[in-house]
Amino acid sequence: MKCYVLTGISRSFIDELLRRNIRTLEVRSAHNVATALKADVGDCVFLTIARINDLSRGVSGLIAEVTGREIMSQSIFYSSPNYLEECELTVVRLKLAPKGVGRILQVRRRGLLDTIEADVVETSYFNAR
Repeated sequence: MKCYVLTGISRSFIDELLRRNIRTLEVRSAHNVATALKADVGDCVFLTIARINDLSRGVSGLIAEVTGREIMSQSIFYSSPNYLEECELTVVRLKLAPKGVGRILQVRRRGLLDTIEADVVETSYFNAR
Protein backbone atom coordinates (compact mmCIF):
# COMPACT_ATOMS: atom_id res chain seq x y z
CA MET A 1 0.00 0.00 0.00
CA LYS A 2 1.11 3.58 -0.60
CA CYS A 3 1.77 5.60 2.56
CA TYR A 4 3.15 9.01 3.43
CA VAL A 5 6.27 8.59 5.57
CA LEU A 6 7.00 10.57 8.75
CA THR A 7 10.54 10.04 10.00
CA GLY A 8 12.36 10.53 13.29
CA ILE A 9 9.30 9.78 15.42
CA SER A 10 10.22 8.73 18.95
CA ARG A 11 9.84 5.08 19.89
CA SER A 12 7.89 6.05 23.02
CA PHE A 13 5.29 7.92 20.92
CA ILE A 14 4.88 4.94 18.58
CA ASP A 15 4.44 2.61 21.59
CA GLU A 16 1.84 4.91 23.16
CA LEU A 17 -0.04 5.19 19.86
CA LEU A 18 -0.11 1.38 19.60
CA ARG A 19 -1.56 1.22 23.13
CA ARG A 20 -4.05 3.91 22.04
CA ASN A 21 -3.07 6.20 24.92
CA ILE A 22 -2.11 8.99 22.50
CA ARG A 23 -3.94 9.79 19.28
CA THR A 24 -2.43 13.11 18.11
CA LEU A 25 1.01 13.70 16.60
CA GLU A 26 2.37 17.24 16.32
CA VAL A 27 5.09 17.59 13.68
CA ARG A 28 7.47 20.55 13.46
CA SER A 29 10.43 19.41 11.35
CA ALA A 30 10.34 20.86 7.85
CA HIS A 31 10.30 17.59 5.88
CA ASN A 32 7.61 16.06 8.14
CA VAL A 33 5.48 19.22 7.89
CA ALA A 34 5.74 19.09 4.07
CA THR A 35 4.58 15.46 4.12
CA ALA A 36 1.84 16.02 6.72
CA LEU A 37 0.38 18.89 4.68
CA LYS A 38 -0.31 16.42 1.85
CA ALA A 39 -1.94 13.79 4.09
CA ASP A 40 -5.72 14.08 4.13
CA VAL A 41 -8.27 12.37 6.34
CA GLY A 42 -8.41 8.70 5.36
CA ASP A 43 -4.85 8.58 4.02
CA CYS A 44 -2.27 6.11 5.26
CA VAL A 45 0.87 7.31 7.06
CA PHE A 46 3.93 5.30 8.04
CA LEU A 47 5.68 6.38 11.26
CA THR A 48 9.27 5.29 11.81
CA ILE A 49 12.07 6.04 14.24
CA ALA A 50 14.54 6.02 11.33
CA ARG A 51 15.99 9.36 10.24
CA ILE A 52 15.28 10.70 6.75
CA ASN A 53 18.76 9.71 5.50
CA ASP A 54 18.30 6.13 6.74
CA LEU A 55 15.07 5.41 4.84
CA SER A 56 15.40 2.37 2.63
CA ARG A 57 13.89 -1.00 1.89
CA GLY A 58 13.22 -3.02 5.05
CA VAL A 59 12.83 -0.14 7.51
CA SER A 60 10.04 -1.00 9.93
CA GLY A 61 7.44 1.23 11.53
CA LEU A 62 3.79 1.77 12.36
CA ILE A 63 1.03 2.09 9.78
CA ALA A 64 -1.76 4.48 10.80
CA GLU A 65 -4.78 6.15 9.23
CA VAL A 66 -5.26 9.92 9.42
CA THR A 67 -8.56 10.70 11.17
CA GLY A 68 -8.04 14.45 11.51
CA ARG A 69 -5.64 17.24 10.61
CA GLU A 70 -5.05 20.71 12.04
CA ILE A 71 -2.61 23.30 10.68
CA MET A 72 -1.35 26.00 13.04
CA SER A 73 1.11 28.86 12.81
CA GLN A 74 3.09 29.83 15.88
CA SER A 75 5.14 32.96 16.47
CA ILE A 76 7.97 33.03 18.96
CA PHE A 77 9.61 36.28 20.05
CA TYR A 78 13.15 36.57 21.41
CA SER A 79 14.21 39.86 22.86
CA SER A 80 16.99 41.57 24.73
CA PRO A 81 17.41 45.25 25.56
CA ASN A 82 18.93 45.96 22.12
CA TYR A 83 17.58 43.14 19.98
CA LEU A 84 14.21 41.71 18.92
CA GLU A 85 13.72 38.65 16.76
CA GLU A 86 10.53 36.94 15.64
CA CYS A 87 10.44 33.32 14.52
CA GLU A 88 7.35 31.95 12.82
CA LEU A 89 6.77 28.26 12.23
CA THR A 90 4.05 26.00 10.91
CA VAL A 91 2.94 23.04 12.97
CA VAL A 92 0.71 20.23 11.74
CA ARG A 93 -1.28 18.08 14.14
CA LEU A 94 -2.42 14.71 12.83
CA LYS A 95 -4.99 12.59 14.63
CA LEU A 96 -4.11 8.97 13.97
CA ALA A 97 -5.67 5.53 14.30
CA PRO A 98 -3.10 2.71 14.34
CA LYS A 99 -3.64 -0.02 11.75
CA GLY A 100 -0.63 -2.29 12.21
CA VAL A 101 3.09 -2.75 11.83
CA GLY A 102 4.83 -2.73 8.47
CA ARG A 103 8.04 -2.28 6.56
CA ILE A 104 9.09 -0.31 3.52
CA LEU A 105 9.40 -1.94 0.11
CA GLN A 106 10.32 1.17 -1.88
CA VAL A 107 10.81 4.85 -1.01
CA ARG A 108 9.77 7.67 -3.35
CA ARG A 109 11.38 11.04 -2.67
CA ARG A 110 11.40 13.92 -5.11
CA GLY A 111 13.21 16.81 -3.44
CA LEU A 112 14.57 18.09 -0.17
CA LEU A 113 11.32 19.62 1.12
CA ASP A 114 8.86 17.52 -0.87
CA THR A 115 6.66 14.72 0.41
CA ILE A 116 8.12 11.33 1.21
CA GLU A 117 6.02 8.40 0.08
CA ALA A 118 6.69 4.68 0.24
CA ASP A 119 5.22 1.37 -0.77
CA VAL A 120 4.66 -0.40 2.54
CA VAL A 121 3.70 -3.99 3.29
CA GLU A 122 1.93 -4.86 6.54
CA THR A 123 3.72 -7.52 8.55
CA SER A 124 1.68 -9.78 10.77
CA TYR A 125 4.67 -11.89 11.84
CA PHE A 126 8.46 -11.76 11.76
CA ASN A 127 10.63 -14.20 9.82
CA ALA A 128 13.77 -15.40 11.51
CA ARG A 129 16.60 -14.86 9.03
